[in-house]
Amino acid sequence: MKTSLHQPSLQHRPWSRLLLIGPYLRKASFGFAGLLIVVGLLLVGCGTSTTSSPTSGNSSVKPTSTFAGLVDIGSGRKMYLNCRGSGSPTVVFVSGRSDRADIWSTLANPKQTGPAVLPGVATFTRVCAYDRPGTVTITGQHVEASRSSPVPQPTTSDSGMRDLHALLTAAKVPGPYVLVAHSFGGLIARLYAAHYPNEVSGLVLVDTLTELLYDDLTPQQQAWWIPLNSYFPPVLDQYHQERTDFVPSFQSLRTAPELRRMPVVILASDQPYNLKNLGDLPLPPGVPVNFGPVIFKAHIAGQMMLAERLNAKLILDTHASHYVHTEQPQLVINSIRYVVDRVHNVPDPPGLSFTPQPNPTLDTMPGEDTIEG
Repeated sequence: MKTSLHQPSLQHRPWSRLLLIGPYLRKASFGFAGLLIVVGLLLVGCGTSTTSSPTSGNSSVKPTSTFAGLVDIGSGRKMYLNCRGSGSPTVVFVSGRSDRADIWSTLANPKQTGPAVLPGVATFTRVCAYDRPGTVTITGQHVEASRSSPVPQPTTSDSGMRDLHALLTAAKVPGPYVLVAHSFGGLIARLYAAHYPNEVSGLVLVDTLTELLYDDLTPQQQAWWIPLNSYFPPVLDQYHQERTDFVPSFQSLRTAPELRRMPVVILASDQPYNLKNLGDLPLPPGVPVNFGPVIFKAHIAGQMMLAERLNAKLILDTHASHYVHTEQPQLVINSIRYVVDRVHNVPDPPGLSFTPQPNPTLDTMPGEDTIEG
């Protein structure tokens, strides 16, 4: 059984810096005749399964057992859940758009050392990850579909929150929860914490999408941002691919109850977006090639504003692109450990560091052209 996954094809990816927040444009070199994928789509995947056989019915996940299977959440639907480790609070991982649970057990580059995030956190507390409907794992030219029942698309942050609550309730996953979210998953996690404040004791937000990014853009820039982040490869339609409806998702956050005070860590990519490196993927009509830095500036401003609102620890020096958790797993593990310790009101272990490690995923990529404008 493998607990961390290596995907060599992640090396030499100039497009990995084209992150456009929730999801992010990238050119994927995974076959399919040069298939172009917009991330949230999982660009690092698992070639081997680490799950047990799916189960049916209302499965109860014991707080000290390893569980990997389907949980009946009602209305004829089942969702995939993977839990391991022991302890409290339970860390629940909420993936970005189109990413299956596997992403939290993935390393971006074989030169990396140490564990991936999920197995690393499982050494000191209970962890659970799940598949949202329509998510995928891509390995080479092989696509693995979500193990959860498909639903009509597009979905929103509100529907994602309701699904997560139904899953944790049906599976009897013990709280309180520390929600660890990436990209679009950040909207789901924050909404969950707002609507179920007694269930959530902490947050770790990993380069997450925020409504604050969108609100910082002009109406014209918003009109560019939506189609730029709404490309869905037709080849993935057979997998009921996850599609996100941004406008109502953002509105749900604006009207949500204020979050209660809790320990929060926010990590953000420090790699600016470059629309010149899109290869064969054309920009939507009217979108200027120098729009990338505008989005990145709004993204960072949104992260800073959110950190101030939540009284969060903000980490901007991550030496990582959008997938901070696969490129800097120890940094994310330490951030989760920091929040878990705050929940327990205990000192951090000696040597807990928030300094990013050398990142071969970035360090081996060719340099980018300077963006004009």
